[in-house]
Amino acid sequence: MGLANNKRERLEELETILQFAPEEGLGPKELSGQLQCDLATIHRYLDEIGARRTVIQVSRGKYRLDPAESLSNVQLRTGEALSIYLALRRFIRQTSHAPGFMLTALKKVVPAIRKAGLVHTLADSIAELESERQLSEADTENWDVILRGWLEKIVVRIDYATAKDAAWHEHEIEPLHFEPAILSDGTYLIAWSRTRNALRTFKLDRIRKARLTTVQFEDRQELDANALLRHAWGIWYGQDVQQVTLRFAPQVAARVLETVWHPLEQKEMLPDGCVLWSVKIAGTLEIKSWVRGWGPDVEVLAPADLRNEVAHDMRVAAAMYSTRKESTGD
Repeated sequence: MGLANNKRERLEELETILQFAPEEGLGPKELSGQLQCDLATIHRYLDEIGARRTVIQVSRGKYRLDPAESLSNVQLRTGEALSIYLALRRFIRQTSHAPGFMLTALKKVVPAIRKAGLVHTLADSIAELESERQLSEADTENWDVILRGWLEKIVVRIDYATAKDAAWHEHEIEPLHFEPAILSDGTYLIAWSRTRNALRTFKLDRIRKARLTTVQFEDRQELDANALLRHAWGIWYGQDVQQVTLRFAPQVAARVLETVWHPLEQKEMLPDGCVLWSVKIAGTLEIKSWVRGWGPDVEVLAPADLRNEVAHDMRVAAAMYSTRKESTGD
């Protein structure tokens, strides 16, 4: 590697470190340790970055960059480009309907990959998403209203229907955080519902109408989404944590072991070839459909309520197939 390339990569790395530095900033000694170079080089690099961007001196000898400010020039190495490509491909394939701003964001990010094959594949996927799965005008307007409420801290009034209840319910909410669905399609909004006087989660697709009020709101507290969703299987949180324990059959053991299904999961290979799998989660409603998807290749050991529910569903399914077989004469 030439000196010019080496310097460019170190500058990029330092800029990224400063972009994600803690609020109290990082000192030259900490930066030199992370970058593995001397203090004189760090000070020189800080001057060069400062010529392009605003380097914030938090306190004497502590620096950081504004995390919301764009990196001046993103240069992706091959592995980094592939990482971005995989993330975008997953998003595109799992998105049933996308608002216009997501499409323009994709178009801006893709050129940074600079790998012809990956860029062409993503460009074709974005074109398909734009032509066949773009949000309706009314839904796009709802997104715009909620985004403005979130950005400007304005209370939003929404008409909302849950998955089980077709009736529309009005909520006055303070938008706080957006979270993607992990095992399905959709985006969720975590908000403080003034109507319910509690934190609530709303799927954006189920909002029929969103309207800005004239009421401003103040941040109640810093929302730590990672801590809030630590024990969530999907998007549910705030319930009593339960331990789910499953035993997977030998024929699916390899698949269970090679995949991370939840950050807190525990796996143990048993002498008979089965896998003992467990996790502590908030509620079992979301995980039940995932368990049922394994069919006879999994047995629920705990909790008892989940075991009974899955067993009941299996008996109902078996009876349905038996009835249809008899009616067709097969």
